[in-house]
Amino acid sequence: MSGDEAHPALEELEARLAEEERAYGELLARLDALAALALPAERTPEAQQRLAALNELWSPPLPPAGKGLGAALRRCIFAASAPARERQTAFNSALVQLLNLRLQETDRLHEQLRALSSALVRYAQRVQPLVDARARLAAALATTRSELVLDAFSRQLESHARRVDALAALGERLDGLAAELAARRASG
Repeated sequence: MSGDEAHPALEELEARLAEEERAYGELLARLDALAALALPAERTPEAQQRLAALNELWSPPLPPAGKGLGAALRRCIFAASAPARERQTAFNSALVQLLNLRLQETDRLHEQLRALSSALVRYAQRVQPLVDARARLAAALATTRSELVLDAFSRQLESHARRVDALAALGERLDGLAAELAARRASG
């Protein structure tokens, strides 16, 4: 393997990293688009106008005005229909109040969903830098640990080298003594 070629396992990891980064980028883009959630009140401003009109229309009608037999007949009919009108007015009032409450709660819920989406996007944007920082720290620690291991091996090699040198010197000394003994035996 030359210096320019990457190990096959490293190539596989790099390809997987590139795929994960692409998927993460797509996820962030999608989350960001979802976080731009338009509230119903923002998308339908005419709804507030209709709600204001509805709040005005629910109030009961005024009795007919005027003089004469026709006006008296209208007032009589108006009085006879009073229980039905009062019931309808109470119904309309309750319905309008319920609708107002539901719209307020729906707007509040949508605002919370938008805030949640925005917080989720901010969190997701912070995950990758956090993971990168952890990876850099782990790489730095691995380098430091490797340097410590290499330093320990270097010290052991130096120690072994000193022992080998001492053994070589002892061997030379023994060879010298052996030669000296052989010379003494030969001379005497």
